[in-house]
Amino acid sequence: MDEGKDKKTGTAVTVLLVIVACSLVPWSFLAFLSLFAFDAPGSENQLSSWLLAGPVWAYPVIAAACIFGSIILKRKNKLRPALIVIAVPLAAIVVWTIFIGLYFSLPSR
Repeated sequence: MDEGKDKKTGTAVTVLLVIVACSLVPWSFLAFLSLFAFDAPGSENQLSSWLLAGPVWAYPVIAAACIFGSIILKRKNKLRPALIVIAVPLAAIVVWTIFIGLYFSLPSR
């Protein structure tokens, strides 16, 4: 790769690192709110409660692993793999949001 592409990719990795790190702030609020998915009696046996809360609780582990992995790859000057690794948490948010939206838009059984 040429120097211009390396600089743009490095900047993109840095920007995504900041976005993923900042996404942990609203996560703390969502993690607290997701506890209320289990508020009703018997809700711990409902699939929808676990589909809502499980990924929310797993997100900081995924985000931290991707942040550290991306930083390590960036320091080794492997910018393209670093960009892919740091995009995983953001893609997970998009996929989870679409999945939850589709699941809750289904008619009640």
